[in-house]
Amino acid sequence: MAFTIYVKNEGDTATVRVFQRINNSESKNVFEGIIEHDDRVAVQALGTADDGDERGEFIWQHEGSGLTNQQYVNKDEELRVQ
Repeated sequence: MAFTIYVKNEGDTATVRVFQRINNSESKNVFEGIIEHDDRVAVQALGTADDGDERGEFIWQHEGSGLTNQQYVNKDEELRVQ
């Protein structure tokens, strides 16, 4: 499943980490890197038993601002870090 991370927040350029929930007891780091403010990065995630290849459940962390959030993202859509 492919999707885009879009950093759209008040913070500066910083390290962003994105974890995908694989099942009830584990998650996988699908991205960790520096993303500039107002920039986009393409990411490839895994298909899961719960969500298949059409969507996924992700937790993102923005180190610069200390923000974190959990959200579902559909295939070919954006995970918004804001």
